[in-house]
Amino acid sequence: FALIPRYGQPEDIRWFEAKPCYVLHWMNAYEEGDEVVLDGYFQEDPAPPPLEGFGRMGQMMAYLDEHSMRPKLWRWRFNLVTGETKEALLDDRVLEFGTFNQKIAGTKGRYLYSTTAKPGWFLFTGLVKHDLETGRSWSLPFGEGRYGSEAPFAPRVGAKGEDDGYLVSFITDVGENRSECVVVDAGDIEAGPVCRILLPHRISSGTHACWAGRDELA
Repeated sequence: FALIPRYGQPEDIRWFEAKPCYVLHWMNAYEEGDEVVLDGYFQEDPAPPPLEGFGRMGQMMAYLDEHSMRPKLWRWRFNLVTGETKEALLDDRVLEFGTFNQKIAGTKGRYLYSTTAKPGWFLFTGLVKHDLETGRSWSLPFGEGRYGSEAPFAPRVGAKGEDDGYLVSFITDVGENRSECVVVDAGDIEAGPVCRILLPHRISSGTHACWAGRDELA
């Protein structure tokens, strides 16, 4: 791993050794004492085997299937004084496409939200909220035949805490042949959506998204 100050020069790069891996998506990073702490989704095998039964498309589809990539939520700690790297598995489940409250980006945060996926398909089946301080987690499955998108965090107006806000996702319901936008209270995702907005027609599943308030767009 190479660490460089945001306004640094090539000679400022610091190199750190870590377990070989591939990372498709990073989460937050921040300084804590002598360390830089980095969270992301660790993949031990960057070349998943082709999916059986899909012919020539098998290899490409394997790269789109989270269960073939086997990403796990992971933490790296790089000590800027000793040069040591410490690594820790934060959750043994297959998780990816995470989001967090962007207002705490670059500083120490507590909560992170990941997606779960359907084996063999590029389809998100639910959300998992992690409390990185206590190690607890909570899950929200979307339901049978319901597949969502990456769920950005939208802070509540006048928010009092890091998870005081909402997760927003677009759900495709295969059984009902329709799509909807769901809004979930990030403080209690297990309670399910606090709002469901039916869309005029069914849309395809989505990947990346972000949230911007009206004042930011203005």
